[in-house]
Amino acid sequence: MGFAARHATAAVLLAATAGCHAARGGSATSGTLVITHAVIPASPADAEASAFLVVENHGSAEVTLLGATSPDADSIQMHRVIGGQMQPALHVSIAAGSDVRFVPGGYHLMLAGLKRPLAIGDTIRLELRFEPGGAVTVRAPVLNYTDAVSDLPSR
Repeated sequence: MGFAARHATAAVLLAATAGCHAARGGSATSGTLVITHAVIPASPADAEASAFLVVENHGSAEVTLLGATSPDADSIQMHRVIGGQMQPALHVSIAAGSDVRFVPGGYHLMLAGLKRPLAIGDTIRLELRFEPGGAVTVRAPVLNYTDAVSDLPSR
């Protein structure tokens, strides 16, 4: 391939990938469970922050997310926004072959009693507890809000 052809090919590849980037969120896999897009938007509140992610169930049976913990927070609560109101979710069921998205305006995790203020660039370890399936650990980067939610799939 000649010089001009190589540069034309490089220009086409550059144009095709412009605006594309790797997902910024953390991910983890355990058995048939796949966690993707795990992110924590930087919060102006020093004591709490929300976490977003996607839980995919590639198995043939329903699984239930029972809760989550983190060494960086006193507790993590699951919430769901219904009719503009945030309500606690004691557990979240994920049907076989489907996913549940923890996104703004829907399900989300609320980290309460943060051990330290979170800064952009930090990484927070979240341990999600499933039945069946046990615990799955995922590392969620702390990003500014726009970057945190830009890669999340919509509800």
